[in-house]
Amino acid sequence: MTPKDFINSGYTKYKNTGFRAAEFLLQKRIYDVIGTKYFLNIYVYNLEGKEVLDSEVQFTKNLKLYCIAVSKFQSVEEIEKIFEDLWERMCFDYQERTS
Repeated sequence: MTPKDFINSGYTKYKNTGFRAAEFLLQKRIYDVIGTKYFLNIYVYNLEGKEVLDSEVQFTKNLKLYCIAVSKFQSVEEIEKIFEDLWERMCFDYQERTS
């Protein structure tokens, strides 16, 4: 699994990673017809010449922010499913509604 796998799956690459010491950020907006559920962030680090990927999302519920990170995953599909399952099971709020 490489950053290119995420780019091919619709992620946008950003050089600005906020407070993270990552090389760059890959981000995808997760949404449906109601609106934006969350943004899935993949941070790409260069550790001793090897690319390491780390994931994070920020969910909201009742005006509270929940930051969840998952470090071990095998594919784009797996990490997307993990966060989607969490969002649905925990009944998190939409970050933005389109209607």
